[in-house]
Amino acid sequence: MISAKAEKQQGVALLAAMILVLAVTMILANIFYRHQIEVSQAMASLHSDQALLIALSGEGWAMELLAEDPKGGQPNQSDHYGEIWAQALPLLPVEGGTLTGCISDLQSKININNFRFYGTQGQGSKRSLQADLNQLENMNIVKTWLNLLNLFEVPTSPARAATIIDWVDGDSAVTSSWGAEQPDYEGFEPPRMVLNDEISDASELADIAGYNVQEVQMLLPWISALPVTGPQNSGPMVNTPININTASNELLLALGGSFGQQFVDAVVEGRPFSDIDTFEDHVENYLGLVVIDSKGKAIEKAKQIWPQDLVSVATAHFKLYLKAEIGEAEIEVTSIMKRSGNWPSFKLDVIAREITVVPSVVPSKTDLSEIEKMLAAKDKENALDQQIDIERNIVQPACMMMEI
Repeated sequence: MISAKAEKQQGVALLAAMILVLAVTMILANIFYRHQIEVSQAMASLHSDQALLIALSGEGWAMELLAEDPKGGQPNQSDHYGEIWAQALPLLPVEGGTLTGCISDLQSKININNFRFYGTQGQGSKRSLQADLNQLENMNIVKTWLNLLNLFEVPTSPARAATIIDWVDGDSAVTSSWGAEQPDYEGFEPPRMVLNDEISDASELADIAGYNVQEVQMLLPWISALPVTGPQNSGPMVNTPININTASNELLLALGGSFGQQFVDAVVEGRPFSDIDTFEDHVENYLGLVVIDSKGKAIEKAKQIWPQDLVSVATAHFKLYLKAEIGEAEIEVTSIMKRSGNWPSFKLDVIAREITVVPSVVPSKTDLSEIEKMLAAKDKENALDQQIDIERNIVQPACMMMEI
């Protein structure tokens, strides 16, 4: 009896010891697990900070490239995709990760804020919408915009320009019968307030009467939202013309007006143009626009048709895209940079910056959906197209190649 009782007590003691060991093990495992999470979070935070600092340091690289744009020690009055700033930053190894990036020309697009130059009130000289619509041959921002819409089969009318003017101008007066101010937006769903100021993002075009999200998404590659005034609308408005050295064929076709594809062919054959006079001379000769007046003096037809407030060969606004990867952290920085002053004293300023933390993606073991399969097939097609372009030695702007 005593032996059986002792054995029973020993069994209970052993079970209690095992339970105690299990409890201690679970507590230690939980402590270790929490410690690992804290270490992982600390490392992730450290890597994110390092990635951000490395990405921001890339802005200095971009500023140096844009400041060193002139070649041969001579002032360079033009910007084009054959210059060093347009070449992508190679995948640079940095401590614990990589950095890559590229610079694109924001004046290769139509600046929506240029519509601020129309109206009756505000700073600077104001253009007449009706007068520009009545131009037969001479081009302007309104005619170029309507041509671009027509090119993509978007329904066009003067209202397409007038509503933009009323959205970005500095007053609450309707510019014309085609325009729209706050009372016209009262019934919109969701409700919206007329900005009456510069837009900061081209996608805001979808908020304007007459435009929908699908149209704006289609137009985004050809439009920008660059400032035409100083901070807090200080100082006179400054127009941002389209750089014909970097403009796409679609935008050149919109700029061509009645000359259409002939204008595109003329520009593509002649660019890059070193200065605006070279562009005008080339286009006049190519299109047969050379006209001599009664005094034997050549009439500058190209300057009349494509004025210098509409087109240029130089750029002041650039977009910098940088991606830094450190460990598991991935940071994307998009900066809008403005270059001002004259060579050799160029001044570079970052006027806008967007920082994106790219979340880690956990691999899925499930079968790919039909949409994912379609996207994967599209990626293969894009990779093949890119390889063909490389083999054919087709020169493309770096950021465009990265977006393929």
